[in-house]
Amino acid sequence: MAYNFDSLTQDIFDNVFLFFGTLTPEGFVLDLTGEIFKKSNIDPQLLIGQRFSETVYWQSSELTSNILSQAINTAARGEKSETLLDFRVSSKEKLTISFYLHPSFDEGKNLQYIFFCAKDFPEQQKEIEYYKTRSDQLLTASNTAEIGLWYWDLVENNIFATPKCNEIFELTPEDQFMPQTFLSTIHPQDRQNVELILNESQATGKEYEIEFRIIYSDGQIHWIAARGKSFLDDEGNPKNLSGVVRKITEKKTASEELSKIYALEKKARDEAEEANRAKDFFLAVVSHELRSPLNSILGWAKILLTKEVDEATKINALQTIEKSARSQAKLIEDLIDSSRVASGKLRLELRPVNLYDIIKTVYNSQQPAAEAKKISLDFSANSENVQVFGDSMRLQQVFTNLLSNALKFTPENGAIELNIETGDDSVKIAVRDDGQGIRPDILPNIFAQFQQGDQNSAHDRSGLGLGLSIVKILTEKHNGIITATSEGINRGSTFTVVLPLCGVADETENQTPDDIQSESKPLAGLKILIVEDDQDSREVLQLFLEQSGAEVQSAESAAEAINLLGESTSNLPDAIVSDLAMPGEDGYSLIGRIREFSAEKGGNIPALALSAFASSDNKQRAFNAGFQKYHTKPFEPDGIIEDIRQILDK
Repeated sequence: MAYNFDSLTQDIFDNVFLFFGTLTPEGFVLDLTGEIFKKSNIDPQLLIGQRFSETVYWQSSELTSNILSQAINTAARGEKSETLLDFRVSSKEKLTISFYLHPSFDEGKNLQYIFFCAKDFPEQQKEIEYYKTRSDQLLTASNTAEIGLWYWDLVENNIFATPKCNEIFELTPEDQFMPQTFLSTIHPQDRQNVELILNESQATGKEYEIEFRIIYSDGQIHWIAARGKSFLDDEGNPKNLSGVVRKITEKKTASEELSKIYALEKKARDEAEEANRAKDFFLAVVSHELRSPLNSILGWAKILLTKEVDEATKINALQTIEKSARSQAKLIEDLIDSSRVASGKLRLELRPVNLYDIIKTVYNSQQPAAEAKKISLDFSANSENVQVFGDSMRLQQVFTNLLSNALKFTPENGAIELNIETGDDSVKIAVRDDGQGIRPDILPNIFAQFQQGDQNSAHDRSGLGLGLSIVKILTEKHNGIITATSEGINRGSTFTVVLPLCGVADETENQTPDDIQSESKPLAGLKILIVEDDQDSREVLQLFLEQSGAEVQSAESAAEAINLLGESTSNLPDAIVSDLAMPGEDGYSLIGRIREFSAEKGGNIPALALSAFASSDNKQRAFNAGFQKYHTKPFEPDGIIEDIRQILDK
């Protein structure tokens, strides 16, 4: 049923509402009237009986019709409602209206009809709702993009932030975002820079863009990217500051990892290029240094074979040929040594030696060359008994290279000093000259392969540039160190070698014969079995142990060692010293087989592993296999004696 309005009510409603009327609970039109229909080409009375939500007035969009239908359903359930809708006045005009629905009940509280009315929506309110809608959309978009928005009222010193912004700075959505909260979360190393940039933006009103780190309460560090702008008032004072923030931790981490990869790739590329340059330089030097003496040899040989020469010329020719041949031999020996070092096959025959005698020999051999160049060569030592554990030939090579190098770069009438200074535990050998010197930029790489000091120098540059690199390697093989110092060009240089003493010096004045015997023969009365496949290493180790008083048997393979044990059941060794890396059956397998023997057959003989590998994995594997001690090559004399005594509890 339609509601009947009297004329006064009709006039009032016409003045207040754009239109009004009644609907059935199902949403069909019972009555419809209003001033707005004067602008419409359709008589509203023609719509009586039609479904209101499907009439032409709501056809500006499908969404409008659906919203109205839902509002009517809400009113049919007995609830009031208010909805904003677009009302289609004509094909060219539509209005935004505020649409009210009010259910009307009879005395039995049954729904009779639905009263509705519409009011014009004020433009100011429309603008408010427009920005509210856009604000909600912007907030949704920022949350979806995981971006935080914030607005800093600099006058009141308050920050308004979106929930996402709070989350980024480890706050709940309900927490008040305070300026001190923002600044306190910034990493201490970044805080000053952030404050500086924000202060500059406030002073100038310019945009800012910055990346910084923040620290969470659990200690995690995250990277943040912030961008925004300051706004100034009419007097140029900072009014507010707004911006957006987002996490970029993953991006930053990926960027850093990529930078590391690029750096490693560049380093590898630079090393490859340097290796290529070194190779080219090496080939050029080898070609030159081998061809130059060969040219002299072939030239003089041709002359001697084809022409008659006097005796003096003949002697000069033969001397030149000999000198050139020795030069080639030295070059070839350096190449061989360098190759042995690169392949790990450089072996030393270590035994106690008197370093004084070795260096004295080097000095005497180089004295003629010094006299030929009118160079003063002085030799001094504070002791003539300098006992070190080393390879006499290799030590002679070290000091020959150093002294010949000094002679090469010292001009005529120069001076070279060779000094031995023996301390309590070590000996220091210094080779000083007042010659060419070494540039500061070259000094750090002076021991590198193919390095020959100043490449632009006019001084003698014969040789492959391998001498000093071999000297360094041989020194370190003897557990020593070598250093080079120079105050610069034409101010000379000093090469210093420091080697450990082996404690064999003659200090027996206050010792009894028994003390001397005990100290010089610490392994006296012990039977030791050596298992070593390398003949040189086996012989030097056997010699050293025998000099220490031990009775030594040696085997070159695991099979031979097993046979020796089988033949000596009544005279078993007290200890076994075995290499690990042997062809066929290695030391790990050997000791495993021995540990399966009964005690009477040698299954419990203490064993010392000897290996060139020093990793903890190799050591642990040796212990697991059945060795009691592990000693790294090259062996230390005192150390290996101590290890043997320890496994025997001596």
